[in-house]
Amino acid sequence: MIFQFGYFSKKTKCFCNFFSHPPSLLTMLTQYQQVINQHRQRVFSFAYYSLRVKADAEDVTQEVFIKLWQNWQKIDRQKVGGWLMRVAHNAVIDHVRRQKPSDDGVDSYAEVEQQASERVEGAELDQEVYRLKLMEAIQSLEDPFKSIVIMRDIQGASYMDIRESLDVSESQVKVYLHRARRKLRENTTLRDLFNSSVSGAAEPGYVHGTAN
Repeated sequence: MIFQFGYFSKKTKCFCNFFSHPPSLLTMLTQYQQVINQHRQRVFSFAYYSLRVKADAEDVTQEVFIKLWQNWQKIDRQKVGGWLMRVAHNAVIDHVRRQKPSDDGVDSYAEVEQQASERVEGAELDQEVYRLKLMEAIQSLEDPFKSIVIMRDIQGASYMDIRESLDVSESQVKVYLHRARRKLRENTTLRDLFNSSVSGAAEPGYVHGTAN
């Protein structure tokens, strides 16, 4: 997934507006590319864990950074990370809404589950199987539970970052996170996989959710 400045001249008209001030254009483009390099993986991983389809995650990521360029002059550079995650969160929700009438997602989840089941041998837990089941469980959570778990437990975002991204208080973030972790602990598929595994084979942090 590569972002190039020339791409946006075809997708948006705002690119051309900056040519009236050529001395500052190079600086803006350089800063813009630095932000992309710094936050691209975080935006993509959030979209991927939310949607579980790489192509869709790439589309959402591209959409987020196009919007970043369109709003470049309005954004506080100190809060660009939170702005990006808020836009990514909204873009994921919009994407899911657009895809809801289709049953393709249901079929793809069934296929993933079948592939995962075939990879379990005896009582030994395959890490990839657990990862797929965990992603499926997280994806089944409603928002804001899903988004907060992804940001906090997968991406390692701070409570402040999550608060700014989702526009909720820090106390609300903690409450939602606690409830989301409880939902994952109560997920029978994850619990059965974990209980059948050898000690330490799984990723207990996501199931037990004891960390802050």
